[in-house]
Amino acid sequence: MRTISRQRIDNRDERQVLTGMIVSSTFLRRVRPIIHLSLFVSPHSRILAKWCTDYFDKYEKAPGRHIQDIYASAKRKNLQPDQAVLISDFLESISGEYRRKKLNVTYLLDLTEERFKARSLEILKEDLEENLLNGNVQEAEAALSRFKKVQRVSVDGINPFTNKEAIIDAFETDITPLYTLPGDLGKIMNQELVRGNFIGIMAPEKRGKSFWAQELCFRAYKSRRNVAHFVVGDMSLKQMMRRIHVRLTGRHYLKRYCGAFPYPVVDCRLNQKNACTRKERGNRIGLDNAKSLKDVPDGYRTCTRCRKKAFSKFRGATWYVMRNAVKPLTWTEAFKAGNRLATVIGSKKSYKLVVTPNLTVAGIISQLDIWQDQLGWMPDMIVIDYADVMDPEPGSNQKDERHQQNERWRKLRQISLERNCLVVTFTQTDADSYDRDLIGSKNFSEDKRKYGHVTGMGALNQTDEEKDAGELRFGWVFLREGAFDRRKTVTVLECRPAGNVMVASYRSQPKGK
Repeated sequence: MRTISRQRIDNRDERQVLTGMIVSSTFLRRVRPIIHLSLFVSPHSRILAKWCTDYFDKYEKAPGRHIQDIYASAKRKNLQPDQAVLISDFLESISGEYRRKKLNVTYLLDLTEERFKARSLEILKEDLEENLLNGNVQEAEAALSRFKKVQRVSVDGINPFTNKEAIIDAFETDITPLYTLPGDLGKIMNQELVRGNFIGIMAPEKRGKSFWAQELCFRAYKSRRNVAHFVVGDMSLKQMMRRIHVRLTGRHYLKRYCGAFPYPVVDCRLNQKNACTRKERGNRIGLDNAKSLKDVPDGYRTCTRCRKKAFSKFRGATWYVMRNAVKPLTWTEAFKAGNRLATVIGSKKSYKLVVTPNLTVAGIISQLDIWQDQLGWMPDMIVIDYADVMDPEPGSNQKDERHQQNERWRKLRQISLERNCLVVTFTQTDADSYDRDLIGSKNFSEDKRKYGHVTGMGALNQTDEEKDAGELRFGWVFLREGAFDRRKTVTVLECRPAGNVMVASYRSQPKGK
């Protein structure tokens, strides 16, 4: 009995193109005009591509799960055993993609166009070499004249009211958040956590920028997103590993942070003052000016019942509950917890952490290319902690610091557009911001042109009193799209001994109200 070869479709780019053709109608619609079966290397890839295009031409959508029915029918009729095995293996390997709601269509389109361009040039090169080797000069010239450049239909200079392709592209672009943050922080941030955006976050030194970078990465990964986290500067890999696992487990590795301590929770100021008469209130006991948990009257309970049903009546405030003492986190416990999380998330999603004292945007791009070429891996979100301390780009050493910063932020914006992913970075504010209650647009460092490159610039505001209380206020300084008021902020509760800087959040209230 003849042994059937089980070679896989091992060209990663080709696998990604075929996957997109099978699962995404948007992708297949956009790429259909440039698909030629000869542009696929392997015979089984050409078979799959033909199934997809035939299905699209008839039904105007990608086959999705129906590709299995098409395969079963072809297997019964005329599919060779070798081809059947290879196609079956491929379909099984991408079965999880049928359930995916998100696909980086814009980036995959660019990758497909480049792949097809390279393949068409390879075919032309082979034709020319064969004809010239055989002395068929005229046939070589004919092959050259027949050559058509692979290029997607351009949307430059179109009529915005009648161009169907451009309208479809605009309205089918995914503008839903890659992941969401809970509470009132989510209400003002989630709309910006989308593909193609470039977010900057301003803060003075030692305000928690690295903790926020880690938290955004952690929450994205828990939401099953591919995350690339670049840490440059004075943090070591060991420090980052410890911080990440403290966040994961809620337990610190140092004994002095493992005793019982107050953990922040959301309360209502009217409840604390015993000034609320609503029947929904959970108790009728106020704090009576208690200054610590020891002074709290018996029976006092926090209350947030108006938060959803009668938000205008709710006055956010911070209170605390005592968290019991725990044992310091060990490496074995951290390892087990990390593996449990990775098992829940699944092997197809990854968190890639790069810690280095030296980094350029060119270095980031190079690393992204390596991950894509060797692993077929593309990030949904890239976080850089933080842009200000990155090295000058190659060739820009002669420029002053302002121009180097502008070039760096410009290139980071390019990554968000070209890779169609969310890019987040942090920037340090000027000396005047340290004592300000609210950081403003004039508190930039080095070069204000960075505002021109971001789609949104946020700020981490905190007074000494708020720092002692475990509070921090986030607000937008600038947004490219959507209405915002920089005076309106959200109070975010943080608990660094437990590794969590986004415990909960509520709308900040003006002082005295």
